This record gives sequence, C-alpha cells and structure tokens, in this order.
Amino acid sequence: MSRINLHLTRRQALVGAVATTSALAMPSVLRAANKIVKVGALAPLTGDLALWGIPAKNGAEVWANQVNKTGGINVKGERYDVQVVSFDGAYVAEKTLQGARAFVDQDVKYTMVIGGDDWSALQDFSNRNKMLTSTLYVSDLNPTSKYLLAPVEVHPFYFGLGVEYLRKVEPNLKTAALCAQDDITGRTSLAYWRAGFDAHGFEIVSDAYFDNSTTDFAPIVSSMLQAKPDTVCIDTTYPSVALLLVEQLFTQGYKGRILHAGLELLPDMVARTSKEFMEGSIAFFPRFDDPNINASANGFSDAAGFYKQFEKQFPKQWNNTSWEFPGCLEVWKQGVETAGTFEPDDLLASLKANPPKHIFGAARWWGKELFGIDNALVGNWPIVAVKNGSVEIVEIGDQAAWFEAHKAIVEKRFREEKLMPDQKR
Repeated sequence: MSRINLHLTRRQALVGAVATTSALAMPSVLRAANKIVKVGALAPLTGDLALWGIPAKNGAEVWANQVNKTGGINVKGERYDVQVVSFDGAYVAEKTLQGARAFVDQDVKYTMVIGGDDWSALQDFSNRNKMLTSTLYVSDLNPTSKYLLAPVEVHPFYFGLGVEYLRKVEPNLKTAALCAQDDITGRTSLAYWRAGFDAHGFEIVSDAYFDNSTTDFAPIVSSMLQAKPDTVCIDTTYPSVALLLVEQLFTQGYKGRILHAGLELLPDMVARTSKEFMEGSIAFFPRFDDPNINASANGFSDAAGFYKQFEKQFPKQWNNTSWEFPGCLEVWKQGVETAGTFEPDDLLASLKANPPKHIFGAARWWGKELFGIDNALVGNWPIVAVKNGSVEIVEIGDQAAWFEAHKAIVEKRFREEKLMPDQKR
C-alpha cells in the first residue's frame, strides 16, 4: 500500500491555518471578516482505510480554501467562510460516535462520512440531533435515515453500467467469477454486480465471500480460476486487499479483464504485475487530470483546476475520494444558498424541492424503491478503463436509466441478501 505522509499533512494544515488567521486579522478597510460555518470530515484517518479518509478530508480542505478565496457562502446576503474540522473515526463504531458528539458540540452544520460500517453507529444519534450527514454508500439509506444524504456517489449503482460497457466492447465473453469481503459493503456490492452480469447475459461460474481477516488470497483466486472465467470481478474489496487479489491473479496466470470499484492502488498493481496485465481493467473513478474531466464533471467548479490545487497543497496524495467530499460540499453549498439557511429541516426541504446539480450533471432524488427513502441524488456516472497504466474515461452512463431497465433483476438479487427495505429491521 502507498504510504500517506500524515505528518506532512498536519504541517500543511497548520500552515494553512496560520495563513487563514493572518487574512482574517487584516484591517477591516482591506477585508471585512466573514462569519464562519463549520463542516466535518468524520472519516478513518488511521488504519488501512485511511487511504480513503485522508484524501477525502484533504479534498474538503482544498475545496473550502477555494470557496473562501472567492467570497465564501452567501446566505441571504451574509458571507460565511467554510472551516473544515476533522475527526478520526478509524472506521470503528465507538470512535465514529465519539466524533459525532464532538461535531455537535462544535456546532458543525454538515458532516461527511465514508459510509458502511461507520454510519451504522450514527443513525440514532443523527436523528436525535438532526445531524445532516452525507455518505458515499447509498446502501446506508433506509426509511428512518431522515438526515442522511447520498449526494455524490451512489455506490454500488454504477456497477451495472460497467458490465453493460464490458458487454459492448467484449461481446463474446460468456462467464464471470466474483468475490468480495463478507460485510455490508461486500454483500450490497456483490448483489448489484450479480444483477449486472445477469442483465447482460453472463453466467456467474464462481461467486464467493471471504472473511475480513483473510490475509492469504492464493486459495480464493485459485478457486475462482478453476471455473475458467472469461472475466473476474473483485467487487469493492478494500484497496490493500484488491492489490493482493490482482497480484494473485497475475501470479496464477489469469489473462482476462478485471473489474473493481476503484482501482485505488493502480500504480502499485502495475508495478507488481505489468501494464499489459492491467490493460482494459474497468473501474468507476476518473482522474481529474483526464483531458475530458471538465466536460464530464460539469457540476463541479473547474475540476481540472481543483486537481492542480490539490496536488500543490497535498502532493502525491490524490485518491478517488479526494473529490468526493468536495462533491458533497458542492451539493450542500447549492442547497444552503438556495434555502438561505444552514438549518437541517429547512435545508432538506429546499434540496428536495430544488434538486441541485450533481457532480456529473443534472440529477434527481431517488431511492425509495430500494431503500425506503428518496435521499440519493442520482445522475450520470463515468466508466473508466485502464490504458497504458492509468485510467481514462471511456463512457458516461445514466445510473437511474440502467436501474429502471433492470429493476426486477436488481430487486431479486437484493432480496437474496435481505437488503430490501421490508427485510431490514
């Protein structure tokens, strides 16, 4: 796994804080100080999933700096600078809840989490305290998650688009092997992958979960390859696990395409295998230095410029989540400025009445059919493929349209995993 220099990040944060303090301390004739509104990054900043949490937090800080430089957030004529506060939830329920309590004490108006196991600890607390929160896992939504939004990524709803693209470019493929870790992320993801392969005429010849404590992936890969699949899907396996699975696929002689949610450690995968081996692998998170990014991410203010600023402030720390917390903040900012308030009930009502632009364009609120609540902002999403060692956008797909076309298959696969609203407690 690539190491993230957390010490450097803290130093940079301190430098940024000094700079901000200096700016706010300037004479009023030069700059009238804006009010402050706090937003919170409640994410794993230590452990394996720091690979998601730290870039997400850093991205939020870059976004806030850019917004503040252009005047902040306009709430009925009053200007607010955005301050990002963070807490290391470590993807542990008790610590995540501790962070939520700290955010309420600090009057944080909007909280961002990765989602999955960390949200499960928060829902009751969120409802009691009206803690408006965003998640990257749409499967966190349920009929009573009133203050939870999925405003950017509706994982795993883009997986169907990936299988559709694979069928288009590889019409002769017939079989697929799948694996995932046995947790809520793995079960939800694999259910949607199965629906995708069903919908596009693939036979699933191997389909297995492995325990989260697994460290030796040779037997898992060997079992998948015994079925001689034309393609292999390694689901939303966590980054360090995906790297080990890819390495085993290479070692054991697999020759086909690989599908994965993010390919977060693609440079390491290429280094341990080869460019040729990874060529054509399919994922769903574009580079923000992709030549097509500004046209594709037209709901994000200057995506390419954001990437350059992130690299300047946090060199070599970019990851898929670097733009997702900022994407959540873009939606929140649109809602706040339209509603003219930070208060959660009025803000939610305004967001529902005036659907904001999604990072990849126009979107609508959705989710009741599968999750019992229309709190997911669903729009287009990119499919990327590996070309010469890095990912490139190859297609933009409509997630909602794919679901509507294959709804019965998705619901069948979700029921097998007891994921439908009437099956949840």
